[in-house]
Amino acid sequence: MSKDKNNSSAQTTSKQEKAVYKYLQSLLFEVPEESAPAAGKAETVDATEALPHLEPDSAQAVVGIEQLVAEIPEVIMEAAVEVIDEVKIEQQPAPAPPPEKPESVIPDWAQTRFQCLLFNVSGLNLAVPLVKLNSVIPWDENIVATPNETDWYLGLVQHLKKQVKVIDTALLVMPENRRDKIDLNSTARLSHILLVDNYQWGLACTSIGDVIWLEQDEVKWRKDKSSRAWLSGTSLQHLCAVMDTEVFAQMLTDVG
Repeated sequence: MSKDKNNSSAQTTSKQEKAVYKYLQSLLFEVPEESAPAAGKAETVDATEALPHLEPDSAQAVVGIEQLVAEIPEVIMEAAVEVIDEVKIEQQPAPAPPPEKPESVIPDWAQTRFQCLLFNVSGLNLAVPLVKLNSVIPWDENIVATPNETDWYLGLVQHLKKQVKVIDTALLVMPENRRDKIDLNSTARLSHILLVDNYQWGLACTSIGDVIWLEQDEVKWRKDKSSRAWLSGTSLQHLCAVMDTEVFAQMLTDVG
């Protein structure tokens, strides 16, 4: 009878021992490899070496779960707590990224009230922001022609010891269905040259007009810049197109 009781007690103890071992092992090793703590944070511990008295097949009896847990080295418990904390952090849902701010179609120079110079090219009214305009000079018939295959490139003009490349603005900005109305004699229809892009380019025009003030909401700004990217927007009040000279100059550089 006593022998049966001892066998029953040993079996119960073995079951408790296995349960405790399984529990501790799950705490220490349930985290996937990519989620494991970085090197230097917590020392990796082999459960079979650190807990030799918890081998599942061991026939040694244990007093009880409470005493068994109390005998676990502190370094093992610290590692287990650290792993559990990291698992909890990883299981928390990541905060949603802030919504992307839509890119503004309004240029920096138009964020507040701004001034523009009106000018005309073959009947089309344009406006150039004063902050992007370097100077305005009269048409110079002595423009030095240089070899070029494009019909809109007129040549070079000397200004402030700089060689300014002059273009026939009308041939670049006028819609195709109106280009046939452009007088081919550029000398007869050009009167001034607008210097932009740090005196790199000169925009030849038919005439210049007044300097006007524009409010941001007085311009209908273009959202689609897939074509005519230099056209920032239009002002119905002044019946003109607002020109982005930086984009226009970049277009000329790319083409040239």
